[in-house]
Amino acid sequence: MQLHRDQAKFDAAGVRLAVVGQGTPRHAEHFIEEYGLDGMTVLVDPDRKAYESAGTKVATLDELLGPQVVAKGMKVAATQRLVQGRTQGHAAQLGGVLVIAPGGDVTWSHLADDAGDNASNEEVLEAARAAADKS
Repeated sequence: MQLHRDQAKFDAAGVRLAVVGQGTPRHAEHFIEEYGLDGMTVLVDPDRKAYESAGTKVATLDELLGPQVVAKGMKVAATQRLVQGRTQGHAAQLGGVLVIAPGGDVTWSHLADDAGDNASNEEVLEAARAAADKS
């Protein structure tokens, strides 16, 4: 949802967004419908092979529910009106963001250190623009 909020900015920069979830195709359809994410490409990886290839980690209990993580989550919920929905798949699987250039090279990445560690849309957009400038 966070990336989708700036979909127009990514489109204007010529950036194609895709997200990967752990659920099934039906879960992806439901996610798009429930959150109004029309136009968002949602891929599924129930075996978490993409997560493994990207180098993401499975969080410890403290990285999921530690006081600092909970505080970050409350701040995001209050300021950005974003809340974690029902998790499909491994609940402790952390995510990340990869910027992949047209040739397939990963030119930038942000892998979450804890459940509240997300790259800002501005960081992702800047990295995507830089990748586009190189190609």
